[in-house]
Amino acid sequence: MSGGIGTAVHVPSFAAGDGRRAVETRYVDGLPQIVAWDLTTGQRRQATTAPLGVETAAIEPDGHGLWWFDAAAGGQGRWLRGPFEGGHPRPALDGVPAGRMHGLAFDPRSGLAAVGVGVADRSRYYLGRPGERARLVAEEPGYAAVVGLAPGGRLLATAGYPAGPAAVRLWSPASGALVDAIPGAAGDGDGGAVWALGFRPDLTTARPELLLVLERAGRYTLAFWRQGEGIRTHGPGSALDFDTEITACWYGPGRTALVQQDRAGRSRLLRADLDRGTTTVLPTPEGTIIDFSCAPDRTVHCLWSRDGEPPRPLICHPESPQSPESAERPEPPERPGHSGHSGHSGHSGHSGRSTTASRGTAPGGTTGPRRRELWTRQPYGQIHSFVATPPGRRTVHRPWPTVFLVHGGPHTHDRDAYDGRTEALVRAGFAVVRTNYRGSTGYGPGWRDDFGHRVGLAQLEDLAAVRGHLIDEGVAEPGRTGLCGYSWGGYLTLLAMGVQPRLWDVGLAVAPVADYTAAYRATTPALREVDDRLFGGTPEQVPHRYRAACPMTYVGRVRGPLFLAASADDEKCPPEQIERYLAALRRHDVPHRVRWLGGGHDLGRDPAGYAAAWSAMVRYADDTLRTSPRTADHRNSGRTGSHHPAHHTEEAEETEERSTP
Repeated sequence: MSGGIGTAVHVPSFAAGDGRRAVETRYVDGLPQIVAWDLTTGQRRQATTAPLGVETAAIEPDGHGLWWFDAAAGGQGRWLRGPFEGGHPRPALDGVPAGRMHGLAFDPRSGLAAVGVGVADRSRYYLGRPGERARLVAEEPGYAAVVGLAPGGRLLATAGYPAGPAAVRLWSPASGALVDAIPGAAGDGDGGAVWALGFRPDLTTARPELLLVLERAGRYTLAFWRQGEGIRTHGPGSALDFDTEITACWYGPGRTALVQQDRAGRSRLLRADLDRGTTTVLPTPEGTIIDFSCAPDRTVHCLWSRDGEPPRPLICHPESPQSPESAERPEPPERPGHSGHSGHSGHSGHSGRSTTASRGTAPGGTTGPRRRELWTRQPYGQIHSFVATPPGRRTVHRPWPTVFLVHGGPHTHDRDAYDGRTEALVRAGFAVVRTNYRGSTGYGPGWRDDFGHRVGLAQLEDLAAVRGHLIDEGVAEPGRTGLCGYSWGGYLTLLAMGVQPRLWDVGLAVAPVADYTAAYRATTPALREVDDRLFGGTPEQVPHRYRAACPMTYVGRVRGPLFLAASADDEKCPPEQIERYLAALRRHDVPHRVRWLGGGHDLGRDPAGYAAAWSAMVRYADDTLRTSPRTADHRNSGRTGSHHPAHHTEEAEETEERSTP
C-alpha cells in the first residue's frame, strides 16, 4: 500500500449521505493514524500525523469533513476537524473545553453534531454545526456518553452506568430538559442492565426510536425504545433473545438490525427483524469479528481474524447468499497485542476436566504452533482456555515453560483471534495459555457476574485450576509457569504473585492496578463506576473487599521475580499507586525490574518503548522459566529494581540498566 499506510485498526466508517467517502484508522509507522478513503478512485490519504497516534475517528454525513479525537498521553483532548480532501485541521466545534472523550453523534437531516466531554467528575453535552460554535445542552455528575442524536435533532441520547437507575437518558436539545430515562435494573429484584446503540436513522417525521440491548433474567434481548411508548420487545424465548453478549446497529430502512454475538471466544453476525422477531445468520468464517460497519449500499465491512491468522477485512452481503469476500491480503499487525458459538468439549482422561482440540499443526505436523482449546471443569462451571504450544511433530520437549497471558477488563475475553504476543512467545519456545476466567464476557451474565464480589480472588482460583489441568496433562510443570497481563490482567498478575506465591514463578505486569484503593481514588469516573459494581460499593462502604482484593495486602508474601512496565501519564492506572507497590517490593527485597514508558494507559501509543519493554519482558521470563525446577529457588537471589520514573524511552532504557545486578 502506497504512502506507508499499513493494516487496518478498525473497519471504515462511511459518510451516510455519500457512500463514496469513508474514514479509516490504519497503522502508519507503528501508530494508528486517520486515513481518508475515496472509494471512487480507491485512493487513501493519510490525514493525521499525531505523535501518539489517533484511535477514534468519524466522518460527517455529507463526507465533507473528518473528525478525530486528539488526545494527550493522559487521555485528555478535544475533537479536531479536517477537510476530506486535505487541509489544516481546526477545532471541530468551537467553545467545547478539553477533556475526556464521552461520545459523538451526527444527524444528517439537521446537519448538527453532538459531543460529550468529561471535565473533572462531570459529563457535559454540546451541540452545534461542524466548524461553528457549540452550545452546552446539559451536564450531569459522573460518567455518561453521547450515543445518539435523533433525526432532526429532536432528542439527544446519553448512556451511563448500564445497571444504574438511569442507564439511558433522553434530553431535549432545544431546552436541555430531561425528557425520559430508562433504568438499567428490571425492577423485579433480578438486576439487569440496558445499553443504548443509536437512533433509527430513517425516521424523519415519526417518533424517534432508539435501539437497545436489555439484560434480563440472565439473557440479552434486542429491543427498541419509542418516544411516548417506552420499550418494545418480543420477550423471552424469541429469536431476539440471546444467552451471551451482543451488540448491534440499525441496518437499512425499517426495523432491521445487524447483531454481533460473542460466544465462547468466537463471534457471529446475524440480521434481525425487530417487527417479526426473527434472525438470519450471515455466512462468515469461524473465528472473531473484531469490528464491523454498514456502508450506505448495505454491504457490511468486517475486520476478521482467528488464532494464528492476522486480522483482515471482509465484505459481507446480507441480502445475498454469496460468501464474504476478502478486501485485502492479510498482514501481521505492526505491534504486538490483541488485535463468540461455543466449541464442543470432549472428555479427557482427567477426572472433572475436559478438553477440546482446535487447529493443530500444519499438514505433516512439522510447522506452526499447535493450537487447541481447554475446558477445565469446576463445581461452578467450565473454564475455557486457548492453548498454543511450540511447533513440532513430537513432544520430546514437553513440558514447556508456560506463560499465561491474562486479559484485562475484567469484562472482556480472550478469543479465537490473532495475538502477536502469543506468536512471539510460542516462537521463543513457550507454551501460551489465554484463560477466560469468571468475569469474562462471552459466557453469559452468570459467568460474568456471579463470583460474590470476591474480586481478583475468584479469578486466581480459575487460573490456578487451569494451571493444575495443564500440569496433569504434561504441558506445564511446577517451577516453570508465569503470568503476563496488561491493565486489569496486570493487576491479577501482581495479586497472584502475593496470594499464590508457590504457583507462579515469574510475573510480568503492564500498566497494572497495584493498590486498589489508591487507584480507585485517582482513576476516571467511568472506572470508579465499574469498581462500584465489581465490589458492591466504594472503598468507604466495603473496605474489607477492597483490602482482600488489593495486591498491596499481600506484598510481604511475594517471592518474585517481577517485571513491571507502566506509564507516568496513565490516568486509568495512575503511577503513584505503582510507585507505592515498588517501594514495598524494595523494602521486602523482592527481585524485580521496572520500566517507565510514555503513551499513557495505551502503551501502544509509544510503539518503540512498548516494543523494547516487551522484548525485555520476554528475556526476563526466559531467564526465569528456562531454569530447571530443581534449581528454581536460586533465581531469587541478587536482583532488585529501581523505581525512578522516566517519561521517555531513553530514560526507560537507563532505568532497566540500573536495576540489573
